[in-house]
Amino acid sequence: MSSLPMSFAEATASAEQTVARLETDEVRRRRDFRGLNIVTIDGETARDFDDAVLVTPLANGNWELQVHIADVSHYVRPGTALDLEARLRGTSVYFPDRAIPMLPSQLSSGMCSLRPDEDRLVLSCVMEIDGRGEVLGYEICEGIIRSVKRMTYTQIQGVIDGNVETRAEFAELVSEFERMYELALKLNEKRHRRGSIDFDLPEPVIQFDPDGNMEAIVRSQRGWSHRLIEEFMLSANECVATWIESQSVASVYRIHEAPDPKRIVDFEETASQFGYSLGFSSLPVKRIQTKGDRRDARGTSRQAKTHEVAESIPVTPQMYQKLTVKIAGKAEERILSYLMLRSLKQARYSEKNVGHFALASPSYTHFTSPIRRYPDLIVHRLLRELIRSGADTEGAAILSDSPQPWGEKRAGKGHAEKSEPLVLVGPIPEAELGAIAAESSQSERRADDAERELIEWKKIKFMQDRVGEDFNAIILSCTKYGFCGTGQSFHRRASSSDLTARRSLHVSRH
Repeated sequence: MSSLPMSFAEATASAEQTVARLETDEVRRRRDFRGLNIVTIDGETARDFDDAVLVTPLANGNWELQVHIADVSHYVRPGTALDLEARLRGTSVYFPDRAIPMLPSQLSSGMCSLRPDEDRLVLSCVMEIDGRGEVLGYEICEGIIRSVKRMTYTQIQGVIDGNVETRAEFAELVSEFERMYELALKLNEKRHRRGSIDFDLPEPVIQFDPDGNMEAIVRSQRGWSHRLIEEFMLSANECVATWIESQSVASVYRIHEAPDPKRIVDFEETASQFGYSLGFSSLPVKRIQTKGDRRDARGTSRQAKTHEVAESIPVTPQMYQKLTVKIAGKAEERILSYLMLRSLKQARYSEKNVGHFALASPSYTHFTSPIRRYPDLIVHRLLRELIRSGADTEGAAILSDSPQPWGEKRAGKGHAEKSEPLVLVGPIPEAELGAIAAESSQSERRADDAERELIEWKKIKFMQDRVGEDFNAIILSCTKYGFCGTGQSFHRRASSSDLTARRSLHVSRH
């Protein structure tokens, strides 16, 4: 964690003074969404709100989904001290008891935060969605909104669950939230038809007492109040990525490549012990011999050692999705879900679009969190430049029925395959976007490692008074130093048969 930037430079602090008001001319040139029942939905402790939503029924029986994102790019201009500091940080870092923001609080909790009853500049994605959750068309625009309410996940979940008191408190908006829930279900069904993978694994949440002392470590609760926002943001991100790609300009994409063949083979070996498979009748392998093996066998009667190496495997997101459905509710669900997750590559940022395997999406980017992620800010800049250059802001339908080849190099939308790589131009040079993508991926890993390290330290501190007690755990794998469980490492020697064991483990001081 020592490598994380902890304070903002003086130059950045002085630059904050330039963002204190909305300019009249800027407000006039934007689409005015004020007067609509647009709301933000976040956690109870959230201090910055960068997304707001509205769902409206259309006369033709379809839905209009509005996703409005704080226009951070209006305030954080390229090359300024604010921009350089944001690029250095790459992302906000969230710990159980504090956060290290990407932007100063005067911005993240001030003019860039979509606070209720205050005018705020936004970049908006307005989508028409049919009864099957398919996006029939969309438009990208610059707008201005005035959020009518700051809602929390707990409050929205109360409305969904039929809590009488919660529904009475927000009676004028209950029908709005019910529409959101109904549309989120449609969007989720569409993603499942497409093959999107959703493991929905629980994460640890550390609870503190009023004095700041650890009180408990519990599982995170992820209800439909969380998921409806996720579905809306996924749809907006996909529309924005598809639209930018259609403009034939360089951009930053959120990509997730198909898994390596070796990882698939390793998972298949483990899954077969439970009687499961991703659906391969046989895995293609080729046999090779190394020079060393041939040299060792030379002059002897024995054959040179042969190694089996996995070749390209035609894996699809649907294979993972079908297996998650098969194991749902089974005793082995969690261990196989974790091992499936381990078999996949990590998502990253790239200036080359190869699609998002886990989401089964051919075009995906990050657009919805410019307050806390630098790539989102870059995407906003691209959108602003394209819109102001006169680009057609309307996008065509994005349907889930057409199959997507995974593991193959994709050509850019509207471009045929070429023998030489296609070099795109646009508001930001492709080489610069490549550098930003690489830096942002590294910043994300750094933040994830820091968050994970602190959570592990908090767990150890929480358990230090429980030495000698027995607890249930699931062993995921065995290494040279011991067992690896779900979120914990148990330093014990074990045989390979313990890989699949669920048993009581003794907490030691190691």
